[in-house]
Amino acid sequence: MMKELPRIDLTSATPGSEAERRAAFEIDRACKQVGFFTLSGHGIAPAVFEEAYALSRAFFRQPLDAKNRCRLQSGFTMAADDYTPYGYSGMLEENAYAYMGRKGLPSDYVEKFSVGRLIEDDGARLPFSTDAEGQRLRAALKAYFRECEALTARLTELFSIALDLPRDFFAKKTSASTDSLRSLLYPQLSTELVNDQGMGEHTDGTLLTMLAQTGPGIQVKERGGSWITPTLERRDHLIVNIGDLMARWSNDEYVSTPHRVVLSGGERQSLAFFKLANDDALIECFPKFCKDTPAKYEPVVYKAFSLQKMNALFGVGDAGRA
Repeated sequence: MMKELPRIDLTSATPGSEAERRAAFEIDRACKQVGFFTLSGHGIAPAVFEEAYALSRAFFRQPLDAKNRCRLQSGFTMAADDYTPYGYSGMLEENAYAYMGRKGLPSDYVEKFSVGRLIEDDGARLPFSTDAEGQRLRAALKAYFRECEALTARLTELFSIALDLPRDFFAKKTSASTDSLRSLLYPQLSTELVNDQGMGEHTDGTLLTMLAQTGPGIQVKERGGSWITPTLERRDHLIVNIGDLMARWSNDEYVSTPHRVVLSGGERQSLAFFKLANDDALIECFPKFCKDTPAKYEPVVYKAFSLQKMNALFGVGDAGRA
């Protein structure tokens, strides 16, 4: 039984080096075994994490009416069918089970502040407060978002090495992807809560997800059915997992593994970055995994794949946004 996730260190994995190839195949092995690994040596400065944690925490400490003024409202720059989340959402407002098509199960005890690619445009009208603290939060999340974009570009290059794909394969497939970042606060477990569900069991619909956390909470379901509680040596290390999109691309050779968040004796923060694909990207089996085994899935355009998932999460039908 696996007790810890595979550990990947990118410190020496410079482009073109033997260390880069080793890292690529270590990631490949981890994606086939459990779909998760922990990551160090990624090059993001610890201060970038700490600024995002601290300013997010200050935001979540505000009264509810102040947080509610930072919800996504009509008039912000969003397409009708764009589910990239922006702004505040409160506890019990989302349900990870619904995202998996499982109805009638409890919702999640977690608060979130979310942004997408528009955070990189200082002129975009987004639901941050206009005071100094709101603008500092915007700057901190923008800095973290940009670092995540750069790091996922590096990771997908490593994927391409192990998958026998052109080095720029994923760069072309993700150049305009509607990636998102969510800063999350999980409450302390108490008798006032009906259960310890920070987030229900689910898989991600992503190409890959990168998670930073201030303490244990996420649990990963290994193949035997038991739960692994990953630990990180430092708050600026990351937990990385592949999602349903990558599993589909790899003909399920890469595992999109169920995971959940369990509340504990103290508050916990996390920063979750979701890397997606371009809306028009065709998702079909990588040649490496279809040589000897028939493709399990029909090719699908990413936008259709994504909308089905997000409609379930937000509880609407095919007509569009709630």
